[in-house]
Amino acid sequence: MEKIITWLLEDNNPSVKYFTRKNILHERIDSEEFSLILKDITCSEPVESILNLQNKDGWWGVNKYSFNPLYKNTFWQLYFLSLLGVKKSVDGIDKAVQLVIDNMQAKNGSFPQSSKHSGSLPCMQGIALEILLRLGYENIDFTEKTIRFINDLVYSDDFRCKYRQNLRCPWGITKILKAFNLIPKNNRNKKIKETINKAVNFLLNHNIVKANYPRRNKRSKHWFMFGFPRSYQSDILEVTSAIVGVGYIKKSTNIGSALDYISSKKLEDGTWKMEFSLNGRMLVDIDISHKPSKWVTYNAMKTLLACNYISI
Repeated sequence: MEKIITWLLEDNNPSVKYFTRKNILHERIDSEEFSLILKDITCSEPVESILNLQNKDGWWGVNKYSFNPLYKNTFWQLYFLSLLGVKKSVDGIDKAVQLVIDNMQAKNGSFPQSSKHSGSLPCMQGIALEILLRLGYENIDFTEKTIRFINDLVYSDDFRCKYRQNLRCPWGITKILKAFNLIPKNNRNKKIKETINKAVNFLLNHNIVKANYPRRNKRSKHWFMFGFPRSYQSDILEVTSAIVGVGYIKKSTNIGSALDYISSKKLEDGTWKMEFSLNGRMLVDIDISHKPSKWVTYNAMKTLLACNYISI
């Protein structure tokens, strides 16, 4: 275990190093130290390369705003950067966020889909909110509007997705739960708590390892392939991590089986492999496919440690 922690703390990946210190070792990092960490993150790969591709006017790829083209436009670069630990104080981020808000967010706070199926897809609402919260836009009007919209969407549509023939979508639920986990507990009102509880209850009412969630088509292979970053799809590690992130660490056969499955994926050297990757589809690749991954290892260890399944 000590050897793996040392590997995660190496300087060649300042993002993983920071998150390991914060969420695995639970170190207290003050604002002065974080400003130095953020500088290291922005000067590291792949963050520096992504930032260097930004147009001076704030956008990436083309000056158009939607979820497509997948993984190559402004929306997706902000998502990837937010996952890597970038904040709104970094040059160019606020300009890009304002472009996305001005051109993609509807008056009701949603980020609507405009291609094959119109409307608001649960997964993309969760990803949009995760971007805003990770970058540091909590308690801002456009972020609060998105939170309210998601609460209303969950109340009215119950996580249903047009791409799943109006069945409730576990991927969308996971994305929303991941985002809502970023809302500080003292800022969670009754509706936010209800959305979180509804998401957790749905995910736990089905076997996580078997992924026997409602569907009309065959079960996706994505469930069983751990990767980073994920987009609208999800996997057993991300689902379990989202549930555990709420603070749900009760003993249950469902969670226990999911933790067993995550543990079973560990390689002989104590790391976890990148089984699924968006490499080749993003503007800049993140991590290396089919090799031991610091990101997947960090996420697996954080989840297992939170449940006392393993110890340092």
